Amino acid sequence: MNIKITHRNAKVSDSIKEKVNDWLYNSQDRYEVITSAHVILEKNDREDMAEATIHIAGKDIFAKASADNLYAALDALADKIDRQLDKIHQKHVSKKGTGRPEAAVDDAEVDEEALA
Repeated sequence: MNIKITHRNAKVSDSIKEKVNDWLYNSQDRYEVITSAHVILEKNDREDMAEATIHIAGKDIFAKASADNLYAALDALADKIDRQLDKIHQKHVSKKGTGRPEAAVDDAEVDEEALA
């Protein structure tokens, strides 16, 4: 996975970069669809902003978050991106035409036998 971290208006510490890398690798482990990511971090006088563009197979995901400090902005950004990744992952997992679970079929047969 390619990760590119850029910053505006100030130098970003190594701990922030490590936090971004850890978050992206954890998301990659859970969803297995991320091919590359571009994260932009910006510090202003009033608030800090974080935005990310995540490239997955066939789609690009974008999110932007701002907060009083950069750590809070990164946490909000991670939540937004992970919700989008989970939605895409659920679409792939819950395809129409997949079989019903065996437990549901067995329960239906038991109920019919009890009624007879």
